[in-house]
Amino acid sequence: MAQKAPRYHPQAPKELERYLVPTEAIVFMIHRHWLVIVEPIVTALVMLLVVGFLDQNLSGDGLKLPDLAILIWLVLLGRLIWRLIDWHQEWFLATDRRLILLHGIVTRKVDMMPMAKVTDMRYDRNLSGRIWGYGVFVLESAGQDQALSIVKFVPDPDKHYRQISAILFAPPQRRLSDKLIPASTGSKVPISEPEQAWWRR
Repeated sequence: MAQKAPRYHPQAPKELERYLVPTEAIVFMIHRHWLVIVEPIVTALVMLLVVGFLDQNLSGDGLKLPDLAILIWLVLLGRLIWRLIDWHQEWFLATDRRLILLHGIVTRKVDMMPMAKVTDMRYDRNLSGRIWGYGVFVLESAGQDQALSIVKFVPDPDKHYRQISAILFAPPQRRLSDKLIPASTGSKVPISEPEQAWWRR
């Protein structure tokens, strides 16, 4: 029987671990803000109220509005279920080496931006974002057409902005996943000095 591969990131779901390398450390791992699923929930609930109102106030075989309303509500219910699954399966995570956005239901997509390529990051937070607690990260790099450039509806954006900034401004040799090796004190090759060297005279 084949042995299972060791898990280097036990705190991450198994699906996420397949996209991570053993030498990188996870800084944070989040879903997008719950506000992204409020609209489909409210729309489905309002349509359900409309269905109930039409069913109670319209009678007779000549009017088909209740049936049409039920059909529309079923479509909106299916849309709500789809959006909930999409929100639950979408992950935005940062490691000490890159930013990753995993999304999609039928086709899983992995957008990635190496930390070394991030030249600037803009942090937007409009009035709605300040009220409900989300922000937008806009990543800029020296290259063009990057797979990951905008991340919307980031929850607790102040905290995650500081975490990303700490990585961007950290010395490359002191990343979280690097072992803390003391700085080199010089060559390890043995050096022999003459006993009567001129600087000892």
